[in-house]
Amino acid sequence: LFFAAIPPAITFGAVYSKVTHNYIGAVEMIAATAWCGIFYSLFGGMPIMINGGTGPVLAFSGVLYKLSNSLNVPFLVFNAWVGLWVACYMIIAAFVDLNRYINYATRFTDEIFALLISMIFIIDALGSPFQPVGLYYYFEKSHASHDIYEDDPDYSYLATGFFSLILGIGTTSVAFFLRGLKFSPFFCNQMVRTSIADFAVTAAILVFTVLDKVFSEVETESLNVPDTFSPSFNCCTAACDTYFPDDCVDQANAYGRRPWVIDLMDLNGKVWVPIIAALPAILAFILVFLDDGITWHLINHPSHKLKHGEACNYDTIIIGFMIGVNSIFGLPWLVAATVRSLNHLHALGNKTPQGKFISVQETRLTSLLVHTLVFASIFALHVIKLIPVPVLYGVFLYMGLVSLGTNQLYHRITMLFMEPSQYPTEPYTQFMNNNKMRLYTVIQLLLFAVLYV
Repeated sequence: LFFAAIPPAITFGAVYSKVTHNYIGAVEMIAATAWCGIFYSLFGGMPIMINGGTGPVLAFSGVLYKLSNSLNVPFLVFNAWVGLWVACYMIIAAFVDLNRYINYATRFTDEIFALLISMIFIIDALGSPFQPVGLYYYFEKSHASHDIYEDDPDYSYLATGFFSLILGIGTTSVAFFLRGLKFSPFFCNQMVRTSIADFAVTAAILVFTVLDKVFSEVETESLNVPDTFSPSFNCCTAACDTYFPDDCVDQANAYGRRPWVIDLMDLNGKVWVPIIAALPAILAFILVFLDDGITWHLINHPSHKLKHGEACNYDTIIIGFMIGVNSIFGLPWLVAATVRSLNHLHALGNKTPQGKFISVQETRLTSLLVHTLVFASIFALHVIKLIPVPVLYGVFLYMGLVSLGTNQLYHRITMLFMEPSQYPTEPYTQFMNNNKMRLYTVIQLLLFAVLYV
């Protein structure tokens, strides 16, 4: 489980650094994952759940960064005020029992939200239309990763682009291949096959990181991680509003790292910002609340046979508190990570050969130990920074694609392009009229498009 938790933390950190201009990076994501995971495992009401970065919250952080620039307000200050408002909304939601409405959510809603999470992963890995994030942008000469080599006559941005594409797609492909060995006839027994599948992502990262070092003559983008535990943002000046070295190329040395604690009064003279921040915080609250609620809804499905029960309102307060603390320290907001939470559930489950749950070992120890190991990885930053960013895009792509496999909406979308006589045998193909099934799918697709935009 540790090796299932640390690659997403590093990958989300790499993408956060892209969409926030390095204000939030891998160090902040690992630190947030560690402390929130340890805190939640000790005090959370549903310890099966794993908190982590999610696609919708990442996308919203990118929007906040652009909005802060348009308002001419420091991003981390604006982000902190929005986060504090979100924390307030979460506490209010818990006291008025807003979570009771999540019980009305059906598979219709769950599938749309799950598809949104998957598509954000996939689009950000391949090439986001909203910010220069993804493998596609390595083929653009203006990409920031090419700037430091502009005076090198032997440097080819196209060679870097093609090699980055190989690293990214290769990481995804090898991870899927190793994952598929779990149900293959290869190797001596099921334990070996399961172990290989469990370490699929880690092995893929290792293979293509080594490949990147073997072909070191082709320069690829490296992870922006400091050598020691410190904030990712390296300041050009004492004002700490420009990033070294990108924004001060003529400067020999950086002024220093940004402070950990955010100065909430650094408003650039705009005293109305704390009030205005309440408006985008409403949208952020909706994202966080739905992300948490739908994940809890999925985890506590009767088929999983959990005995502990729900603690939705209590956990809403806990997560609101963690978002407030992270905002003050310039850390990313962590919410219920659907895929990782379900992986945790399945790892603790005792199941029949057909995959049906018999019981679940409901314990806090696994989450506590996993996130203690994540905390220990903070002291191995010199190793983490060896991982090329294209490899992490491959992990992002894998996370998005693997979560599509369990989404019924995705399967029905593919059926729109199938011959009806070749439809798989499912309840919705056996007992529902084909035209009604297609109409139901199209309505979900339209709502998904509205939600994504």
